[in-house]
Amino acid sequence: MKFLPYTAIDGIPTFPDSFILGLFERMQEEGLVETVFYDGRIKTAEDFLRMMKGMNQLWVVKFNGEIAGFFWLNNFDMRKAEFHFCFFDNLRGTDALEAGRKITGMLINMKDLAGFPLYDLLYGMTEVTNEPARYWCESLGYQHFGVIPAALWNARLQKSVPAHYWYVERGKWNG
Repeated sequence: MKFLPYTAIDGIPTFPDSFILGLFERMQEEGLVETVFYDGRIKTAEDFLRMMKGMNQLWVVKFNGEIAGFFWLNNFDMRKAEFHFCFFDNLRGTDALEAGRKITGMLINMKDLAGFPLYDLLYGMTEVTNEPARYWCESLGYQHFGVIPAALWNARLQKSVPAHYWYVERGKWNG
């Protein structure tokens, strides 16, 4: 399993725009867009590309030599960030749990150039109706902050819905 960052080295992106657009197209093929981008703000591959070129840190997941998904951080504030995941059909079950453990460990243990931890806290949320995501978070040992009513906008339903809030604290996660 490999995690490949989407970044620029000396001004050259590690992935061309067509590759990032292809990630979104794969999400569409697998019916994942409304689950991952439930608020409706990201509707097209071009929206996705613009978002990932913004204030996001994106990594691509390779599993058994194939692209198997991606994850990203955003909403950075001091030493915390919000995390998001999207795994494709070729990364499910125990393999997805193993990927989650490795990804979470990598992110929560990242250090800056001086050797100081970048993040003390990673957090995220899942719609309460997204049972696979809830199971995955619980199985990974993420801490459950609680359910917040009307925390997420669901564009398909055209209403706010409750969400589980999850977090991982550096030094306290034992995944």
